[in-house]
Amino acid sequence: MNSAKDRELTREDHRKAFAEVSFLMEMFTTTIDQIMGGATAPVGRIAGREMARKLPVYLCKPTLAEVVDELAERMRGGFDFHLMKSDAGQDLVFDRCLIREVCRARGLTQGGPTCSLFHSYLDGQIDELLARPVKSELMARGESCRARLSTQ
Repeated sequence: MNSAKDRELTREDHRKAFAEVSFLMEMFTTTIDQIMGGATAPVGRIAGREMARKLPVYLCKPTLAEVVDELAERMRGGFDFHLMKSDAGQDLVFDRCLIREVCRARGLTQGGPTCSLFHSYLDGQIDELLARPVKSELMARGESCRARLSTQ
C-alpha cells in the first residue's frame, strides 16, 4: 500500500501546490470582496481574532513588540516581518511575504484586496493578543512592504 508519508515530495509537487493555493486564495479573496462590496476588513479581523484565540500562547500584559515578535516567529515559514519605530509611530516591515508571492503568481496588484484582507487578518490577531484595537495602513509596497500600526 502506498501512503502519502511514503512518497517523497519533489520541487514540482511544491510548485503545483503553491499554484493551487494561490488560485484558491485569489478566488476566496475575490468572492469575499464582491460579497462585502470592498469592505473586507471586518471579515479579516474576525478571522484573525478567532485564529489568535486558538494559538497555544499566553502573554501577560504584552507590549505591541512582544505580540509582533510572537506572531513573526509563528509565521516565519512564509513571512519575515518586524516592528520598526518611525517618526509617525510604529511600522510593521515585511521583508519576505508569502502574500506578495501569491500576488505575483496570480498577476494581482500588491496592496489590493488580497493584501488588504491579509492585513486585516493580522490586525485581528494582534488585537486579540494585545487586548487592544489595532489598525494597519499599508504605507509602502514592493520588495519590502511597510504598514503603519495604530493602537488605542
